[in-house]
This record gives sequence, structure tokens and C-alpha cells, in this order.
Amino acid sequence: MKQSIIAFSVLTLLLFSCKKEIIPADEVELGKDYYPLTTGHFIDYAVDSIVYNDFNQTTDTFKLEFKDEIEDQFLDNEGRTSYSIQRYYRQDSTYLWDENQTYYATTTSFKLEVVENNLRFIKLVFPVKLNTRWYGNTYIPASSNSDLQWLDGWDYKYLKVSEPFNNGKIEFANTVTVTQVDNTEGAPDDPNQFSAHTFSKEVYAKNVGLVYRELTRWVYQPTVAKYKKGFTLIMRAKNYN
Repeated sequence: MKQSIIAFSVLTLLLFSCKKEIIPADEVELGKDYYPLTTGHFIDYAVDSIVYNDFNQTTDTFKLEFKDEIEDQFLDNEGRTSYSIQRYYRQDSTYLWDENQTYYATTTSFKLEVVENNLRFIKLVFPVKLNTRWYGNTYIPASSNSDLQWLDGWDYKYLKVSEPFNNGKIEFANTVTVTQVDNTEGAPDDPNQFSAHTFSKEVYAKNVGLVYRELTRWVYQPTVAKYKKGFTLIMRAKNYN
């Protein structure tokens, strides 16, 4: 009997100790505030777009503005709370905003999913920790679609966490930098050989969202034209609410 009482006391102590170590999910610093989802929240972007045209053998640069605004909340086909984000564009501040596209964002306990042009990306994973890696394009059928193959195998990584960042427009005190891909194929220094380059990086600021994006994709086919074909897109947040 005495042994049973001692065993019960030890078991009770162990259970009590375990219970004390449990931290409620809402008290854990997950990093979800790097992409706040609140209806009415918006970010204005200055956008630089470079187009490499192998047909005309020209490189053209365009400047315009984006405005991404969270407009509605809904349940997706899995019953998860999601948000629709309307993107507007204009040439500059002398023009009115025009609708460009609608995309969607869903935050779960472990990740942030963004659906653009029917492609689902895992933009962030939680908790946000330095050097965490994940395959952000895992939902995209890149290997079976020739038009999407350049999106295959992207290895996302938290390169910098809780660091300041200046995007050329605004200085942000607390940001996380996500490297997504930096891949070079072929021999870019040889004009007689095939080459290609893919680069993507995004920076998110706490309580703001995406504040910098850089995306480059070009292909050089010497048998078609000795000039690369593709684009570079750079987005810099310049205003937000």
C-alpha cells in the first residue's frame, strides 16, 4: 500500500511538472506578424520591371506602382480562414488605380500560403527561425509542366531574422529575409552555349508584410538568338497603413 502511494505521488509530480512546461500557442512568438492579415490593410509599391527581348535584342525598363489591399475574409475549400487581396496598378501618381489581379492568403499554425495565378506558394513557415529551410513551391506541378519547370526545387531559407532593412524607400526596424532560389545553368560567359538564371528573394517587415521582392528569370539560347529572354521584377514598399 505504501509503495502504491509513493508511486501515485511520483506520477502526480511528473504530470504536474509536464503541465507547467506547456506554453499556450497564443503566447509563443511564431512570427505571424511578419504578414499581418487584416481587412483594409494595404501596401503601396514602387515597381521596376526589366524585360529582356531576344526577338528585338533589346532590354527595356518600365516603372509603375502597385497597391495591394486586403479586401475580404472568407473560408477556403478546406474551411480555413483566408483573405482576398486585390492588386491595383498605375503608371505613376498622376494616374488612377486600375485593377490588376486578385490573390489569396491563408495563415495556418505552421505556414503562410499565398495563391497567385492559381499557383500556391508557401511563403513563410512558423515559427520564424534563422536558417529554417522548406520547399516553398511544393504545391506547384513544376516537374510535369514545361512552362513551370523553372519553379521546381526552390529551397526557401530564413537568411536574416529580426534585422533592420532599407529597401531604398523606407527603413524597417524588424524584418525577415527569405532567400528562395539562386540558380545558374549552363555557361553564361560563353555566347555560344546555353545558359539560364533564376533568382528570387523576399523581405517581410513586422506588422507590415512584404516590403521587398526581387525576381529574375532569363534564358539564353544561342541557336535562337544571341540574346537572353526573360525579366527582372523589383518591388519596394513605399507606403502602408
